[in-house]
Order: sequence, then structure tokens, then C-alpha cells
Amino acid sequence: MYSNAYNNDYFMKARRLIENKDFKKAYNFLQGINDRSSEWYYLTGLSAMNIGYYEEGEDYLKRAKFMEPNNKEYAYAYNRYNNYRNNYDRRSYDYNRNRRYDSNGCCCCCGDDCCSDLCTLYICDSCCECCGGDLCTCF
Repeated sequence: MYSNAYNNDYFMKARRLIENKDFKKAYNFLQGINDRSSEWYYLTGLSAMNIGYYEEGEDYLKRAKFMEPNNKEYAYAYNRYNNYRNNYDRRSYDYNRNRRYDSNGCCCCCGDDCCSDLCTLYICDSCCECCGGDLCTCF
């Protein structure tokens, strides 16, 4: 369907810029191309993502994948971005969950990270006792 786009010298130049990690130059170069084929959307999406235009990059990658659903390169790039984003969301949720008051997960009433602090204190006390000292007499 869009096979002639792959042989286009403009897209080959943009690919070289991206391979050389010159993403901003590739993005600016692609903005001057009027041929908005799936290859254009893919390359623009890659360069946009790598200069921090994540939403725009995601939209372009999604469009390239939609225009050529059987193109494995486009599908891989889009799925890789989605996996990265989902992993980031999951990591940030888990990190922030430890920082929020969670009545099911906290053994004390303060709702802060005091449970974690108490565990750290207990470990430090145990290590100190192994060496003959006693950091906290109540453990």
C-alpha cells in the first residue's frame, strides 16, 4: 500500500539521522516533508518520542501502526512504548502507594512510612547486637 515510501531518499535520510541519535534534526527535517505516509508517521513518532514529545510521538506511532497493521516494525515500536509507559505507571503507583496512608498495609496509626522505618530500626538494632552493642533496648 505505502511501499514506495520506504525507498524515498527523504525517509532514508531521516532514518540515518535517527540511527545517529540526532532526533531533533530528524524531527525538524521530517516536518518539511509533505508525504504523510505511514513511514513519515513512524519516523516522526520515533524522533518526537526521543526529544520528549511523548503524546505527539505516541499519536504518530499509533497512526503508522493503523495505516499498516501488518508492519512489524511499526507494531514493535508502538507496543514497546506502551509497555514502557505501563511499566512506568505501575512503578510510580507502587512507589506512591508506599508513601500514602494505606490502612490495610500499615501496622500503625500514623499513616506514614513509619512501618518501614521501624523495620529499618529493628535491622540496625539486630546488626548492632551481633557486634555486642544494643541500639534499642526495647527490641
